This record gives sequence, C-alpha cells and structure tokens, in this order.
Amino acid sequence: MLPYNTATKHIITTAMVHEGLYQLRVSGCPWQDADIVEALGCLGDYGLHNLLAVERIARISEVHPYSRVKGLLHHSYESLGINEKDENGELIAQKLLWKENFYNRNERGEGYAP
Repeated sequence: MLPYNTATKHIITTAMVHEGLYQLRVSGCPWQDADIVEALGCLGDYGLHNLLAVERIARISEVHPYSRVKGLLHHSYESLGINEKDENGELIAQKLLWKENFYNRNERGEGYAP
C-alpha cells in the first residue's frame, strides 16, 4: 500500500518505487523500507527518477541516516557534507549491485530476477 500511496502523492510511478526499493535493498542500503519509499517519492518531485534517485539515495545513505537528511535529499552533496570526488578528483561511485547481476544469477538458477 505504501508504494501506491507514495506514487499518488508524488511525481513517481509505483513501478519506480518498487524497482528503486528493490535495487537499494539488495545493494545494502541501511535505511528502512518506508524511508526509502518516501525518499524516492520526494526525489521524484524534484525530477529525479529511477537510476538517478537510486544512486543519490545510495550515496547519501552511506553517510547519513534518513532522519538527518529527510526533506534535504535534493540539496547538493556538498551542502550535505558528502564528497562527490576522491582525493584524485574522480567521482566516487555508489555501491550498487546492478540488475544485470541478478539476471545472470537467475540464469544459473541462483536467485530471483525482477
């Protein structure tokens, strides 16, 4: 029910909520499911959908609990105290387990692929 309510309240679809939640959950996002769903909805209101929203939540959740950044997710990483680049000036990649890995695992009979 939460994904549906979020989708009707924000500029996001239920599929985006389900896929984003799934991607973040399997990637080890430490936030609660309800917080992730709410964050996806809020980011959707700012035009961040799908992979953009998932990557942003993954990066922010590495540093802050949801309660600290609630309502601020659309702000710059810098204003949230998050470094976007390492000491060499290269972008820091989010720690996401990509969907391709699930399809490959499923083909070998090792798991579920969405």
